Amino acid sequence: MKKNKSLQLKLLQHYFSIQNNIATLKLVYDTFAELINPNFGDDKIEKLNEKLFLDIKEAVTLLPKKYKLNLQIIIKDLGDYTIKECEEIVKQNIYLVVYETIKSNQKKMVGGWSLIGVGAAILLVSYLLHNYNLWFDLINISGTLFVWEGVNMAFLERNHENKENISLAKAIQQITIKNADE
Repeated sequence: MKKNKSLQLKLLQHYFSIQNNIATLKLVYDTFAELINPNFGDDKIEKLNEKLFLDIKEAVTLLPKKYKLNLQIIIKDLGDYTIKECEEIVKQNIYLVVYETIKSNQKKMVGGWSLIGVGAAILLVSYLLHNYNLWFDLINISGTLFVWEGVNMAFLERNHENKENISLAKAIQQITIKNADE
């Protein structure tokens, strides 16, 4: 077991610099503009594309739970942006991702409870039609499926996404943006 942990640590040190259960990862991008989604909003609003967030998620999934992540985003060419503006854009986009997650969870909850309601109504109809065996069985099966899909959508899927987001939020200790010239 100890050999396995040392092998794991050696592998992680190849990609991260690790000190006291804190892993530091440098993500290097040529320009800050490559992280911007040009098809969203107007000139006053900068929405990041998925590239940065996918890189962050990948880094967090590689680390054991006991590790915290210091993320250094290094931009070779800031273009028209300052470091302060870049940090503010990343911060606002993190808030936007949290908002999107909350909205998605609300939609899944409403959809799940709707399916549960439809399934319960179908099961009630099947109970009323219990004298007709074939119809009873078909309606009972479909009602059960609606209820199960509703429970899955409202509770199971949502909880899985919440756990992923919570572990992501707990893992990130610090995000800094630096110019490659520094």
